[in-house]
Amino acid sequence: MKKHQSLKHFLILTLLALTVLSCNNDDGGGSQSGENIVEIAMANPNLSTLVEALEITDLVTALEGPGPFTVLAPTNTAFDLFLATGNFASINDVPVDVLEQLLLNHVIGSEINTANFQTLARNYAETLADGPTDGTKLSLYFDATGAAIEFNGASNVVDGDVLASNGIIHTVDTVIDFPTLMTFITNDINFEQLTIALTTATPGTDFAALLSGTGPFTVFAPAEIAFDELLATNPDWNTVDDIDEDLLTAVLQHHISNGNLRSEDITDQSTATTLEGDDITFALSLGIITITDGSGNTDIEIAVADIQAANGVMHLITKVMIPDTTN
Repeated sequence: MKKHQSLKHFLILTLLALTVLSCNNDDGGGSQSGENIVEIAMANPNLSTLVEALEITDLVTALEGPGPFTVLAPTNTAFDLFLATGNFASINDVPVDVLEQLLLNHVIGSEINTANFQTLARNYAETLADGPTDGTKLSLYFDATGAAIEFNGASNVVDGDVLASNGIIHTVDTVIDFPTLMTFITNDINFEQLTIALTTATPGTDFAALLSGTGPFTVFAPAEIAFDELLATNPDWNTVDDIDEDLLTAVLQHHISNGNLRSEDITDQSTATTLEGDDITFALSLGIITITDGSGNTDIEIAVADIQAANGVMHLITKVMIPDTTN
């Protein structure tokens, strides 16, 4: 990707991240139905499995509440595929606690219509599903640049903007699984070079399996512009594939630490030990978090914080961090 395109994508994401769709966005648009979300779902024969799942998990009352909610409602066909893939004979065979969180992964605590999604094009919303640590909620990546609005690279809206008295329903064609860190990295256009670095450019280390595993991990994810700037430092580097694998592996490990370190857990001059072995140090000023990497670079900023996966959290950063290469 050319540098000016990377800069454009990075700036767009940074600006839009300041208005990440979470519980404070209630601009749904349009007139509302007199029926609530559950009543509308019950009247749709194509959503009967969803209604059954809501009853099993005792979420009916919650989604009959005032909201507003955005519900991404999987069709019966979507649930059939989910059950077959998981070797479940019926929806009753899914552990109730897992099913409850799975359903909540389809609920956003605000009203978002298709125009809202399309205005932002690409971004993250916060679902009501629990993250890996207390008080955290899973993020949901959406891409509205194509013919359909896509969630986490897997599920598309097939019937949008069904208005209810307490929110809005968008019917989707696939059950949206719990996202891993790799789910976000591989689907977010801002991490194209990071994806290559973690996969084909470092075949000797299975970063994909690591960041799709149990965790939790914290990933400091360099945006496209960060890799562009790194490549510009060496005339022999045109892509991340040109970087020596051992060096690139160490650099990538320097961007990962154990635990689910969210922005609210970071204090001024606190540190985190990376998988590479070096510590990184945080500084806080006027609400902005900057990082000093292992080699002493101090101008690394967390531009987008707290992209929450089921196995950890990710922060978009403005530069590639370099470990201490003198050891």
